[in-house]
Amino acid sequence: MTDFIKNAELYDGSKEIEIFKSNALVEGAFDLSPAEHDLMTLAINKLHSQKTGGKQVFISAKEFAIANKISDKYAYEVLAETAKKLYKRSFRAKIYEDGLKKLAGEEDIYSILRPKGKHRPMDLHSKWVQAVVYEKESGFIYLMFSDVLAYLIQKTGEAYTKYSYAKTIDLQGFHTKRLYELINKWKGAKPTNGNKHPKIIMTVDEWKDFFGCGEKYDKTAEFKRWVLLPSIKKINKQKEFTLTLEQQKVGRFITHFSISVKDNQKQKKKDPKNENRDPDTIDWVSGSTDSELKITRPLTKKQADGFAGLIAKYCAKDGNRTPEEISLGATLPQAFSNWFEAIEHIKSELQKEEAYKKYIPILSKIGYKETKK
Repeated sequence: MTDFIKNAELYDGSKEIEIFKSNALVEGAFDLSPAEHDLMTLAINKLHSQKTGGKQVFISAKEFAIANKISDKYAYEVLAETAKKLYKRSFRAKIYEDGLKKLAGEEDIYSILRPKGKHRPMDLHSKWVQAVVYEKESGFIYLMFSDVLAYLIQKTGEAYTKYSYAKTIDLQGFHTKRLYELINKWKGAKPTNGNKHPKIIMTVDEWKDFFGCGEKYDKTAEFKRWVLLPSIKKINKQKEFTLTLEQQKVGRFITHFSISVKDNQKQKKKDPKNENRDPDTIDWVSGSTDSELKITRPLTKKQADGFAGLIAKYCAKDGNRTPEEISLGATLPQAFSNWFEAIEHIKSELQKEEAYKKYIPILSKIGYKETKK
């Protein structure tokens, strides 16, 4: 364990902590304390960023204190208390058996994203960890994740939610932290049914499962009063989002709750094009370049054939890349036996709605420009 600890990356406060979490976990069902949720979020993100492919990670009390802006003494107490309870915690997440992958005889036939072809949804029930050790003298907690959790972390690049950890520090309560993650997952979704903003719609029971309180709050009004409304109020108070709760009824019974998501940080309409602006300059609001924003649809077969190899080559290179590009580069060779198979996979995804979008940042850097139909 000594070498593992010695070589591990640390949260040292030198840069902002960006969380990358699999959508299977963001949309999963579980119940944790706020401290447990913070710890697991940091630990999952740490293992993902280390790209070890394993399932062991540790968080020191010093790191936990820095990340959450609390005292070292309080961090020691939190980790010690969390270590006693975490082993018993469990979660449920959904993945999909992909019919095409199964037909092709691929070793891993499961997907985080719902496939467009024949597929079968599957519920995973799992513990978070196989082992927990708290080293009182050294002041760190050592976690060995369960096989299921490690598997979901390895597949983070398929579909993930990204957000700043700092923005969750002042969000009090587990329910609020959970909702904040879900909001970040949905904030960029395309509004449907004539709505102005994305809207998350679930049945009452689905909302209860999401928040891990399926066995609580027999009365829907109590669930709304003690879980939904306080969480929405706290997030709205930060002013990053404006959330609006609505409900649907059948007769006198509430069947669904929906939350409309207005992203207050969303890029405003651009001014007339500035000829002096570099198209590869990252916009501080959207986080994208002008070149990236111009790519609005999947590639044709001919285009995909031409650019798939260039994307694979870019993913394999060393150098300055974004976390998303690093994640994609690390995922591809793990999912396929060789780069030739990975290239065929990229060709296929470049021609699909939604799937092509994760390649946009790379496409804009290797010379792809969308042409008018």
